[in-house]
Amino acid sequence: MFKTRRLNLIFLLALLTAGAAGQKNVQSPFARYGIGNLEQPGTFRTQAMGGISSGIRNNLTLNFPTPASYSSIDTTSFIFDFGLDYGVIRLEDQNHIFYSQDLNFAHLMLGFPITKGWGVAAAIVPYSNGSYNIVEKSAENGGADAMIERHNGSGGYQKALIGTGFSPMKYFSAGVNMFFIFGETTRINDFLFTADNNLFNTRKYGSSAMNGIGWEASLQFMAPLPERKFINAGLTYTPGMNLKTTNKDIVFRYSSIQTSALGIDTLYSATEATTSTIPRTIRGGVAFGKTDKFVTGVDIVYTAWSEASLPGTYGTYTDVISLHAGAEYIPDKFSNYSFFDRMEYRIGGRYGESYALYEGDNLREYGITFGTGIPLRRSRSRISLVVDLANRGNPDAGLPRETRISIGVSLNLYDYWFIKRQYE
Repeated sequence: MFKTRRLNLIFLLALLTAGAAGQKNVQSPFARYGIGNLEQPGTFRTQAMGGISSGIRNNLTLNFPTPASYSSIDTTSFIFDFGLDYGVIRLEDQNHIFYSQDLNFAHLMLGFPITKGWGVAAAIVPYSNGSYNIVEKSAENGGADAMIERHNGSGGYQKALIGTGFSPMKYFSAGVNMFFIFGETTRINDFLFTADNNLFNTRKYGSSAMNGIGWEASLQFMAPLPERKFINAGLTYTPGMNLKTTNKDIVFRYSSIQTSALGIDTLYSATEATTSTIPRTIRGGVAFGKTDKFVTGVDIVYTAWSEASLPGTYGTYTDVISLHAGAEYIPDKFSNYSFFDRMEYRIGGRYGESYALYEGDNLREYGITFGTGIPLRRSRSRISLVVDLANRGNPDAGLPRETRISIGVSLNLYDYWFIKRQYE
């Protein structure tokens, strides 16, 4: 009966995910470039540790950015992880402050073993967010040539993956993910002449729908040390991939005195089938820890965005490097007296660069993260919480400052699915 309830819960959450898998509405002016703002990969456990992944192996959670870690899944177990994310952005320039917020789907993951040392996982996660809202005014004195520019973007891209990790020998594991990136972004640019009704307003509407299949492979090397300590090192390579792309562009003009937006004069309309290229990525890192006590690690990620080709998008793209570091500590995982001693405490930080130049500048982002894992009673399941604080931009340099707070909560269900329970 209890197993049936768990299956019904997983099925219900999967249906909710299908309905919640729309794109975020947290608006950022930097999302206007390229395919939007890239999402931080990883579960809430690894995100709370600054986004480290390469050296992380854990039999209770799924580490999908490093598929070689799937071999750590316990035999006869099943892992299900569903998360939601609430984000708030504060934008500030020298004259204005703007807030945007949204609650949305974060991830859905499933994992189970094939045999000892061989695991399989599947997931659907957000890949990028293309939501923004920008308003610019010219001729502030209200002259006849006064114009307002409004630039709005929406949509984004998601990533569905299935992968496997296998450990053919002690202290070594290899894994691969096959993934499918899909989605669509829309951009609406309005040029409004508000001071003179005799002038025509102009709207340019564009959309880019992309989809394609890619893969990534990873290796992990595990070195056990005395007193249950360990050192793990990992490397993941994601080659460049081509995405089938459909770009639609429509330009029309209309008068502000018309009562219906349907009364328009189309100036240009075109649909183009083309190909976009997402560049290669290399991630490497190392982790040191003590089993059931603590782990700390660092990652470095390089992506050759100068090799990208994204027809129909704005921006100039440049190679980027990001650095990630973090730690997890458990006071006493098996304590019978203190609930807080059994909790997992996590902290981390990261430094990254934007892949698209913003008005000719390469943006740098700094973030700190922290979170906790809350074990459920009489279970190996847990609730994971993460808080991510990030900052980028500089008003003194003519760029808006963006301060982002993201709060995530996930339910990580762990169970033994193939063991028959005994009753007296």
